[in-house]
Amino acid sequence: MDREWRCEKCDALLGVARGDRLHLRYKEAQYVVDGENYSVLAVCRNCTTVNERSKTEGAPDRAAARA
Repeated sequence: MDREWRCEKCDALLGVARGDRLHLRYKEAQYVVDGENYSVLAVCRNCTTVNERSKTEGAPDRAAARA
């Protein structure tokens, strides 16, 4: 099941978790983060908010992220 990773401030799509991997894509660049224990920081290209995601965290529910 795919789980979206979205900016906590503006809800822009930052990446997609597929299984044990986090897929990140922007224009022509594509990255896949994999490993037993990772932590990823992403600066939102829309609002410049710094977002963090670790493998041990589940993706937040979109309704909860907007609240």
